[in-house]
Amino acid sequence: MNRVTFYPNNIHLETKNGTDGSYYRTAPSQTNTVLETYLDYRPPANLGPGNLGLTGGYSYARSHAQYSSISAVQLNSNLLGDNGIPPTGIAPVPIDTVTESKLISFFGRAEYNIGDRYLATVSVRRDGSSRFGPGNQWGNFPAASIGWRISREPFMSGIPAISDLKLRASWGKTGNQAFGDYLQFSTYQGCNPKAQVQFGSQFICPFRPSAVDTTIKWESTGTWDVGLDYGIMSGRFSGAIDWYSKHTDNLIFTVPVAAGSNLSNYVTTNIGSMRNWGFELDLNARLLDGGPGGLSWTAGFNATHNANELLRINPNAVGASQILVGDVAGGVGTKIQVLEPGQPINSFFVCQQQYQNGKPVEGKYISLADTVASSCDAASLRAYHDPAPHWMVGFSSSMAYHHLDLSFTLRAWLGNYVYNNVASNLGDYQELSRSAPYNLSTSVLQTGFLAPHYLSDYYVEKGSFLRMDNITVGYTFPWEGRQLRFFANVQNAFTVTGYSGVDPTAGLNGIDNNIYPRSRILTSGLSVQF
Repeated sequence: MNRVTFYPNNIHLETKNGTDGSYYRTAPSQTNTVLETYLDYRPPANLGPGNLGLTGGYSYARSHAQYSSISAVQLNSNLLGDNGIPPTGIAPVPIDTVTESKLISFFGRAEYNIGDRYLATVSVRRDGSSRFGPGNQWGNFPAASIGWRISREPFMSGIPAISDLKLRASWGKTGNQAFGDYLQFSTYQGCNPKAQVQFGSQFICPFRPSAVDTTIKWESTGTWDVGLDYGIMSGRFSGAIDWYSKHTDNLIFTVPVAAGSNLSNYVTTNIGSMRNWGFELDLNARLLDGGPGGLSWTAGFNATHNANELLRINPNAVGASQILVGDVAGGVGTKIQVLEPGQPINSFFVCQQQYQNGKPVEGKYISLADTVASSCDAASLRAYHDPAPHWMVGFSSSMAYHHLDLSFTLRAWLGNYVYNNVASNLGDYQELSRSAPYNLSTSVLQTGFLAPHYLSDYYVEKGSFLRMDNITVGYTFPWEGRQLRFFANVQNAFTVTGYSGVDPTAGLNGIDNNIYPRSRILTSGLSVQF
């Protein structure tokens, strides 16, 4: 796919950045190769009181991507040529970048089943990834689980209301290698011919990403889970209850590094360990079953509670007891979040704003010593809330009566916080002094700030919300021996929230610097069943 980006030399963006017109063209391509093989074996006779099942396999995945591009700046025209070639400017710079990664896995599993009452499974994976440096490419990830289907026991025969009841417990370890490819190649201006290697028909210069930790290891997460599956009244009501605890070691994160210690200001490395714990509830119900033409209604409800905590930072990896993360728009180099032991991941790192008569006082903060400070410095910064919701709740419903049907899905987040970067970046009267001023955030009407206050906790807001994700209404009717259905659907029907920004789920990791609202999509149509 070819992509062309052209900015004329007479628009504000180009004159402000000093590029005076720019042109960029790229033709990316990617090839993914996957091989999956496995073998199942079931002995013809039982082994002891139960039956045994064995599975073994091998998988291979390779991703190869090539990004050919050309760019030019300081163009002497605001028009693109008829042939799609940029007007004269600084000589175009061609770049050809190749990234490649491989993942190889060996896996095996053994299952043992006694009368579908007692179940046990053990498994192991050995994964190798090219994204890690030599010596750290392989990881072993075992797992084990047991289950007891209580409803199959003889003593449950006298309780016909319980149609299914299963108690289960499991432990397992999983690995994570989700970060940038370790192996990259590129052609670029000034490449030493002696460093070039042949790649297909081209001679290219190999390089690693600008900053690489060659000792990075697999991130591994060990998880304990205890759960109960249930069915009541012949499955009319069913669901599950789960409690879990996850412990992650060698947590992979992209973090700042000390100036001069690497080829970049950031590096992806193992920063320490963290813990997640919580529980999940799930309930599905056939509330009404009116049969053909009658009123039927099925509904589902789920709720999840989760908490997380950073347990430890590896000082040998990052050389610090806390790590500042979370770039924001506006302040150069400003970080709004922190990784700190004892605190949730990506907690906001801000100063407590002082208020007078319910209005924030410009430039005044409450220090950690509970005194008034005239600046937001190290003596005032603190970890304050986190972007992750403490509760996630969902509800779905589907109803039908004669030819009509109605379904919808509701979703809610509770206990999450959002940093309103749109307001902190554009919420002061200093914006009016620019040669080409931008729109102001309406928050300036409440604060009256004359200058930016990026690190004020005033901009950390509750992000809890209730959202109607979609509603569908349909009408089904026969026509000349066929079934026709007319339907109308609304996605993102409405959101109820106290958040002052456009969308509490905008941005990344709770940092909202997106002024574009989520689309509301209305769809209608007619389907014919042949």
